[in-house]
Amino acid sequence: MGLGIIQKESRRLTQMVEELLDFTRLESGRMKLNMELFDVGAELYEAVYMYENMLEKENIQLEYDIPDQMCPVNGDRHRMKQVFLNIIDNAAKYGKSGGRIRITLSRDSYTVMIEVRDWGVGIKEDELPFVKEKFYKGSSKARGSGIGLAVCDEIVRLHGGTFDIANAEGGGAVVTISLPMS
Repeated sequence: MGLGIIQKESRRLTQMVEELLDFTRLESGRMKLNMELFDVGAELYEAVYMYENMLEKENIQLEYDIPDQMCPVNGDRHRMKQVFLNIIDNAAKYGKSGGRIRITLSRDSYTVMIEVRDWGVGIKEDELPFVKEKFYKGSSKARGSGIGLAVCDEIVRLHGGTFDIANAEGGGAVVTISLPMS
């Protein structure tokens, strides 16, 4: 039991240091993207797969709809997977009380849209405009550094996309990522 706690805390601290390093690179303009053409649906699926067992253990129902159709994007597949992992983690952390997360991917001729929605408590309206600001945690007591969403927002922007967070109709929160298709 003690070893498990140490391992969990070690992972948490490592993630926090990695976020701080990423944020420093972004702030100084030194973050390099390894641009290539890749299927964003495959990267999203891998992120979902990584969280599937953990969500099941937490009694969080996971629904995802990722089309078989390719969704080609020109960008850094590893940075985009980092974004997906962060928002799925946030949905699990803040939406746990709702017991459900839905992840969808859709596309048209020009755009790929990724939506991650939870049925938790949502975000306080007066805090919503600030959630993507660096080090902002609002009234949340949840673990984290308060820079994950700022890093995600910047990575998506570097890919020519948009990163939006809102309260969902019927409760919970929804993150919407829009990326240009290649």
